[in-house]
Amino acid sequence: MRGYDEKILLMVLVVVAVIAAARGQETTGFVTWANNYYQTWGNQALVINKTSELQLTLDNNSGSGFESQLIYGSGYFNVRIKAPQTTSTGVITSFYLISRSSRHDELCFQILGRNGPPYLLNTNMYLYGEGGKDQRFRLWFDPTKDYHSYSFLWNPNQLVFYVDDTPIRVYRKNPDVYYPSVQTMFLMGSVQNRSIINPKQMPYIAKFQASKIEGCQTEFMGIDKCTDPKFWWNRKQLSSKEKELYINAKKMYLDYDYCSDRQRYPKVPQECGSYS
Repeated sequence: MRGYDEKILLMVLVVVAVIAAARGQETTGFVTWANNYYQTWGNQALVINKTSELQLTLDNNSGSGFESQLIYGSGYFNVRIKAPQTTSTGVITSFYLISRSSRHDELCFQILGRNGPPYLLNTNMYLYGEGGKDQRFRLWFDPTKDYHSYSFLWNPNQLVFYVDDTPIRVYRKNPDVYYPSVQTMFLMGSVQNRSIINPKQMPYIAKFQASKIEGCQTEFMGIDKCTDPKFWWNRKQLSSKEKELYINAKKMYLDYDYCSDRQRYPKVPQECGSYS
């Protein structure tokens, strides 16, 4: 009877999980690596202390990456990263939200390898399959010396990129342009090589600490369940303090903005009017 009871319990748990996703379940608090993420490619990820830290390795053969088991339709997504020490700009440590479709949406942080300060952080977006929307920042710290927080706020009205609680990029919904509110997304992370790098410095190790996820868990086609203002992140607006930090970050640390690049874009991209 014990085996039968266990099967019944497993069936109940599966049904509960399906119902929760169908309703748009709120995921809150620290989401440990354990069974919440899986390796998608490359070298075997090394989990330290079982739940608190995950290491991704880049060596002569391959980089590596992970993806969340859960699917989200809105939320606040934070991960703490310690980037590998390297002199090569080809070593890129990334954290991103991404949808699965031929016309995908994507929000991305990319910590670029560098031989000393200023260390550069590239942010990019894909909107309905169209990328090249880079904004690059000079970091005010060394991302290889300690862990720092990189976060996305994604709701039906705005996208905010945060670094250590400082907003550095804000994109607001505009009725005249596409806004990423029609596709669900997964969390992903990776370390990879985009150019020739010194093999003597390998392997490179990127460290990711357990993340604080407060998001609307749903199914693949269930983003409509995640727009409810009952979720705090869907009501979130920048505070006066955050607005000050955002203005200062753009003034002091913005290194490149595609909206100002007339050589790359002779005509200002339409969505540039959505940045505040």
